[in-house]
Amino acid sequence: METQLRFVSKEEAHKLIDDAPGDGVLVLTYNQIIGVSDHGKYIRKKKSKKLVDKSVTVVLTDSKPVATLNLHNRLIKDFSEYHRENIVKTIMLSKLE
Repeated sequence: METQLRFVSKEEAHKLIDDAPGDGVLVLTYNQIIGVSDHGKYIRKKKSKKLVDKSVTVVLTDSKPVATLNLHNRLIKDFSEYHRENIVKTIMLSKLE
């Protein structure tokens, strides 16, 4: 399974959220001290778009059957600076085939 990372604009992230099936998405929140996430919380798409708007950098991790939007609270210019511990929240998006 090949995973691809790429930076996306907030507008593109909103479109990906809108295109995901269902009324909501699963959001994981990371504890940066211990480096793991919680069990996730299902929230409405509108609220997830507000989380995107608050983030500084949005990275799409695209794999099948789930894509994730990793929301960062700091500016990341290239993937040499990309580290999992900088993720604040992850929005899980199901993909329809």
